[in-house]
Amino acid sequence: MRRDLLLALGGWMALPASEDTGLLIAANVVSDGYFIAEPGLHYRKWPGQMTDQAAHRDPAEHAARMRIIEARAEALRSLLSASLASFASSASPTS
Repeated sequence: MRRDLLLALGGWMALPASEDTGLLIAANVVSDGYFIAEPGLHYRKWPGQMTDQAAHRDPAEHAARMRIIEARAEALRSLLSASLASFASSASPTS
């Protein structure tokens, strides 16, 4: 991910977990992506990390994080749609 996109999206979400998911979903809303042949992410697990804790796997906790991530994505989608609509109306010739 390019630094300017990361900064424009406000960086990682202030969540106890899934903050990487939130950033990637937000980036997906506002930017096209592509796949490359080389690995771009190496995910290491260790016993003390958040995703290994019971709270991370708790269905209610997970659902709450996903609602916040989805709300951010929908807000970005709405702002982008409104901006594009405003641009289109200002760019169209008036009669």
